[in-house]
Amino acid sequence: MENLLNLLKVKRDSSGLTNMADMCVIYATEDEEVARKLVSLLRYHWDVWWAGEITHADWEQKVKASIKKSKALVPVFSPNTEKKRIFKDELKYAEENGLLIFPFFIDKAEAPLGFGGLNRTEAYGWNGDANNPGLRRLKEKIAAELPETREEDKSLKRLSMLKVQNKTLPLPCFLFSLSTHETQIQPAEGIKLFQFLEPSAVLISGYDAWNYLEKKIAYLRSVENLRRSNCILFLDSGNYEAYRKNDRLSKTNKDGWRRARFRQMANTLIPDIAFAYDKISPTGGIDEIAEAVISSYRADQRAFGAKDLPLCPIIHLPDKFKGMPSEWASQIGIRVVSELDSIMLAIPERELGDGLIERFKTVRAIRLALNNVGRYFPIHLLGTGNPLSIKAFAAAGADSFDGLEWCRTVANYDNDNLFHFQHFDCFRDRYLTRVQSQKIRKILENPDVSYGAQVASYNVDYFTELMRTVRDMIISGQVEHLLKTIPDIGTRLFQELKK
Repeated sequence: MENLLNLLKVKRDSSGLTNMADMCVIYATEDEEVARKLVSLLRYHWDVWWAGEITHADWEQKVKASIKKSKALVPVFSPNTEKKRIFKDELKYAEENGLLIFPFFIDKAEAPLGFGGLNRTEAYGWNGDANNPGLRRLKEKIAAELPETREEDKSLKRLSMLKVQNKTLPLPCFLFSLSTHETQIQPAEGIKLFQFLEPSAVLISGYDAWNYLEKKIAYLRSVENLRRSNCILFLDSGNYEAYRKNDRLSKTNKDGWRRARFRQMANTLIPDIAFAYDKISPTGGIDEIAEAVISSYRADQRAFGAKDLPLCPIIHLPDKFKGMPSEWASQIGIRVVSELDSIMLAIPERELGDGLIERFKTVRAIRLALNNVGRYFPIHLLGTGNPLSIKAFAAAGADSFDGLEWCRTVANYDNDNLFHFQHFDCFRDRYLTRVQSQKIRKILENPDVSYGAQVASYNVDYFTELMRTVRDMIISGQVEHLLKTIPDIGTRLFQELKK
């Protein structure tokens, strides 16, 4: 137990920064995407900090504090850095604090005066290739001075945030899903509420959006307004609603939901990220299923063309593999991410196994398998909306979740249990002071706001705070304590994690 806690624990000072990272990566703003790829690859071997992790507070103060608390600096040189005074200042500050400096040149560029004599590594035109000779030389030089992170540590590296287009999503996170299937909040109402509350991420159904296209233009305007906010807008394939409503394309339903309509909605709504169109009941073996996912993903990618829409592939398990989901899900997953440079990988929770313990093991197996690829691929679990499940799967290595519990039930702040929607009357007065959002407090205190909007708003606050707690506990190394908040089996789950 002690050894695992040492691996997971991240000591923090009053500024919120880690006590000591192996290195910092600095770069010009124009080279942020290349820097992100470099950071992801270096993190497979060392603890790495970069300015992409700054979400608020004093930028210069955080950069200086991070450099001072690091052992080495990796400056990414390009023509964009030649006129950056701040870049030279960061180099000088690193030198003054005695850091090892490993210059990485992604293009021909002049080093600032006084730094031209450093042992440079050239990788002109590098765009993220993990097998690039220049990158390999850089890692060899760093490894000669700094010992690599132990193999056990590699399996536990995870992103604390995900860059999606020009927005940032903290991880782990919850996507507030909207659906026309058996919910207390219809998508048109929910999307208006989200315009006001602006949660970190929202998931809408392509199928529902298609059906609103002709009937409720105001819905589409609300979606566009939400996309223009800081909220990250996800678009689902719509297959869940189409399946539940028995409205998928078939020989007997020639006007049913199909891929072409999904693509039309994606091109119309232009979400921040979309889940690729998926086949719910795949057939064949491991390789056949993986290849079908890869081919489908690439076909959608070509269809969206110049829109450069980030996609997330979804993997499904056929019925014959559901008796051993841990092995097959991890094998399919690693084949898919090895071929695709996707932003994350998704799998339905219901296909992870029969019970919470088995599903926990499956998530852990997928996480460890994906980490062998060499960069971190976030795992998204489709249909996970129960707070206890979110805690368990986040500890196991899952990074994002979506579910409809938030608009079907009401949550109890004290024990994370869910109750019927109409039971909000039991909690309204008791938990009003627990609500963190001032906007939501005003909604709950306004008698003119509908009952459904009040319950939904309360749940938005609850799930937002739940995810903040989960993130904080994972970052601060309190995974064991997080799991022990799950009744009866929390200790057993932690023992599984130790394996």
